[in-house]
Amino acid sequence: MGNVINIDRKKLHPWLDHRLTLFLKECNESGYYLTITEGFRTVAYQDSLYAKGRTTSGTIVTNARGRSYSSQHQWGIAFDIAI
Repeated sequence: MGNVINIDRKKLHPWLDHRLTLFLKECNESGYYLTITEGFRTVAYQDSLYAKGRTTSGTIVTNARGRSYSSQHQWGIAFDIAI
Protein backbone atom coordinates (compact mmCIF):
# COMPACT_ATOMS: atom_id res chain seq x y z
CA MET A 1 0.00 0.00 0.00
CA GLY A 2 1.17 3.52 -0.68
CA ASN A 3 0.17 6.97 -1.74
CA VAL A 4 -1.46 7.62 -5.10
CA ILE A 5 -0.45 10.95 -6.63
CA ASN A 6 -2.79 11.88 -9.50
CA ILE A 7 -1.43 15.38 -10.09
CA ASP A 8 1.54 17.00 -11.79
CA ARG A 9 3.48 18.17 -8.73
CA LYS A 10 5.65 20.44 -10.91
CA LYS A 11 2.60 22.71 -11.29
CA LEU A 12 2.30 23.24 -7.54
CA HIS A 13 3.98 26.22 -5.91
CA PRO A 14 7.43 24.99 -4.77
CA TRP A 15 6.67 25.71 -1.09
CA LEU A 16 3.42 23.72 -1.26
CA ASP A 17 5.15 20.84 -3.03
CA HIS A 18 7.73 20.75 -0.22
CA ARG A 19 4.98 20.81 2.42
CA LEU A 20 3.17 18.00 0.55
CA THR A 21 6.31 15.86 0.77
CA LEU A 22 6.54 16.44 4.53
CA PHE A 23 2.80 15.82 4.98
CA LEU A 24 2.89 12.53 3.07
CA LYS A 25 5.89 11.37 5.09
CA GLU A 26 4.15 12.17 8.37
CA CYS A 27 0.94 10.44 7.26
CA ASN A 28 2.83 7.36 6.10
CA GLU A 29 4.68 7.11 9.41
CA SER A 30 1.26 7.07 11.11
CA GLY A 31 -0.05 4.38 8.76
CA TYR A 32 -2.19 6.64 6.57
CA TYR A 33 -1.89 6.52 2.81
CA LEU A 34 -3.45 9.26 0.74
CA THR A 35 -4.68 9.80 -2.77
CA ILE A 36 -3.99 13.27 -4.12
CA THR A 37 -6.93 13.86 -6.45
CA GLU A 38 -6.62 17.44 -7.68
CA GLY A 39 -3.87 20.01 -7.99
CA PHE A 40 -3.38 22.86 -10.43
CA ARG A 41 -6.45 23.74 -12.50
CA THR A 42 -6.63 25.70 -15.75
CA VAL A 43 -9.24 28.40 -16.30
CA ALA A 44 -11.16 26.11 -18.65
CA TYR A 45 -11.18 23.19 -16.20
CA GLN A 46 -12.21 25.42 -13.28
CA ASP A 47 -15.03 26.87 -15.41
CA SER A 48 -16.19 23.34 -16.28
CA LEU A 49 -16.32 22.49 -12.56
CA TYR A 50 -18.23 25.70 -11.88
CA ALA A 51 -20.78 24.79 -14.57
CA LYS A 52 -21.70 21.53 -12.82
CA GLY A 53 -25.15 21.83 -11.32
CA ARG A 54 -25.66 25.15 -13.04
CA THR A 55 -25.47 24.87 -16.82
CA THR A 56 -24.46 21.18 -16.99
CA SER A 57 -25.81 18.16 -15.16
CA GLY A 58 -24.59 17.15 -11.74
CA THR A 59 -24.33 18.76 -8.35
CA ILE A 60 -22.55 22.01 -7.59
CA VAL A 61 -18.95 21.29 -6.60
CA THR A 62 -17.42 24.79 -6.43
CA ASN A 63 -18.37 28.42 -6.16
CA ALA A 64 -15.16 29.60 -7.84
CA ARG A 65 -15.31 30.59 -11.50
CA GLY A 66 -12.21 29.97 -13.57
CA ARG A 67 -12.01 33.33 -15.22
CA SER A 68 -12.08 35.10 -11.84
CA TYR A 69 -9.04 33.14 -10.58
CA SER A 70 -10.80 32.78 -7.22
CA SER A 71 -9.79 29.13 -6.79
CA GLN A 72 -6.50 28.54 -5.02
CA HIS A 73 -6.02 25.56 -7.34
CA GLN A 74 -5.45 28.01 -10.19
CA TRP A 75 -2.49 29.50 -8.34
CA GLY A 76 -0.91 26.12 -7.60
CA ILE A 77 -1.42 26.60 -3.87
CA ALA A 78 -4.04 23.91 -3.22
CA PHE A 79 -4.52 20.19 -3.59
CA ASP A 80 -7.34 17.83 -2.71
CA ILE A 81 -6.89 14.53 -0.91
CA ALA A 82 -8.75 11.33 -0.19
CA ILE A 83 -7.82 8.79 2.45
